[in-house]
Amino acid sequence: GNIVNTASTAALAGHAWTIAYSASKGAVAAMTQTIAVEYGRQGLRANAVAPGSILTPIQNEFQLPEGADITLLDRITALDEHRGPEVVASAIAFLGSDDAAHINGTVLKVDGGTLA
Repeated sequence: GNIVNTASTAALAGHAWTIAYSASKGAVAAMTQTIAVEYGRQGLRANAVAPGSILTPIQNEFQLPEGADITLLDRITALDEHRGPEVVASAIAFLGSDDAAHINGTVLKVDGGTLA
């Protein structure tokens, strides 16, 4: 079997103004790695993607809190350009394919180098 979960770069590094979101996505990453360890010898692979700087409605709806330090947004900005959900879908398809047969317990960043 094969599981591919969706976490976030917010699970891997501090992202201002996202405490509940970061905590929930961190739980997804930890759960994924735990499943990989517990069931890997039975043939189950579990991986996750960690998108960042993806053009989605959640990003479009984001508003800075009053008095916020706008420079903190640099921590979550892609080095190349913002891309759409199709790049995340491609990563999920790869992790779910036989090409990723030897990948288990990975949280794959899909973030344009944000956390490089």
